[in-house]
Amino acid sequence: MTDKLKPCTPEQIEILKKQQFSDTEPGILLKDFNSLLEFIGKTGIAVSEKTQLFAPNTLADINRRLTHPFDVKLKRPVQKSFPYINGLYLLLRSSGLGYVVADGKKTKLMLNEEVLADWNKLTPAECYFSLLQAIYYRADGEIIGERTGLFGPTCFFQCLHFFQQRLGDQIDLKDSRYDLNSLRFLPGFHNLALMELFGFIEIEYAAATEKEIGSLAKIKPTDWGRTILGYFAPNNRVMPFLDFDFEDELEQPRAGIWETEFKKHIPAWEKSLLQAGHKTTQGSCIFKVTLGKASCKLGVPADLSLDELAYGILDAFEFEDTGHLYEFTYKNQYGLEESIAHPYADRTHEYCTEDCAVGCLPLYKGMVFTFLFDFGDNWEFNIQVEAMPSAELNYSGLTVIEKRGTPPEQYPDWEDEDEDDD
Repeated sequence: MTDKLKPCTPEQIEILKKQQFSDTEPGILLKDFNSLLEFIGKTGIAVSEKTQLFAPNTLADINRRLTHPFDVKLKRPVQKSFPYINGLYLLLRSSGLGYVVADGKKTKLMLNEEVLADWNKLTPAECYFSLLQAIYYRADGEIIGERTGLFGPTCFFQCLHFFQQRLGDQIDLKDSRYDLNSLRFLPGFHNLALMELFGFIEIEYAAATEKEIGSLAKIKPTDWGRTILGYFAPNNRVMPFLDFDFEDELEQPRAGIWETEFKKHIPAWEKSLLQAGHKTTQGSCIFKVTLGKASCKLGVPADLSLDELAYGILDAFEFEDTGHLYEFTYKNQYGLEESIAHPYADRTHEYCTEDCAVGCLPLYKGMVFTFLFDFGDNWEFNIQVEAMPSAELNYSGLTVIEKRGTPPEQYPDWEDEDEDDD
């Protein structure tokens, strides 16, 4: 595959040059996305501890703030009941603007202040295309509890496949040839909502019922959608990852190629949103580690390997048999799950715990991650970052600061327990 640009057609160039960008053009994306940012604010909002999605009691308030509030009559709606909220959440996390922290007994979605400051400096065109980059490169369905589709690593390619292979001039769901349930799974209601937010399609809805969200009635492509999504090559098979070579008839522009081509015709797009990367942490952190009703606080040097951290945790909880495999699992700055395992674990990892220092993790105060020890007995330790490095924190090695509660026995005497039950 070559690095040559795929040029836009004269018709596409004309539309790109004429397109205006604002809160409501080419779609209502920026208006609704900024409304969500305003709602979250400096204090953050509650999310589920397990799924990290919006708490049910916040959904109605968010929905009212959108340009087109979604008509939901379900008695117990959840985030996926609101496709536009689901799509906006996906963009929020994949852009790096939002992250999740533990705040006491609550779990909250917060805004990354550094990335937000950069967002506020961008032009509307730069904001728009920064979110398009987010959905192209990082908006994995995993972030909202959905599977990644068959057509590529991110939701963009599911949208692309639907637009190019299934949409045509329009879909009228009053026609018995079309199946609403199939759209629920491919491309998914959240992806349809995203395409409308970006201005790629127009959607008409039928009335909602108490058992179903507002049913789709008609879907039509826009000229802007044909211009942007029509730029990419037809997608007829399972989509390969971005830097793989594949047959010419399935050729997609390499990372950066499509941006370069579009920028030639949209001078207002110069910069993109700052990425929510992390710097290697120096000094020492304080972790609170919990197992059942027992917990301990550990002073942890940032240059300590995760392998040393694993055995330090086991020692703090008085586990004597440490000859088992283990794995650390966390969500990165974009809400995607990552893991680093024992050197001998049968996992697909770029690094193992011997290679990775604690400070290489994307740590932040309030971050929660897990340490799973012994893949047979599955001891799951919960780890929360209580303090990031400061001048006062300078531990020369892993240090147990305090312990609370009695750790569970690694191998309890099951026979004695059975006798007690009798």
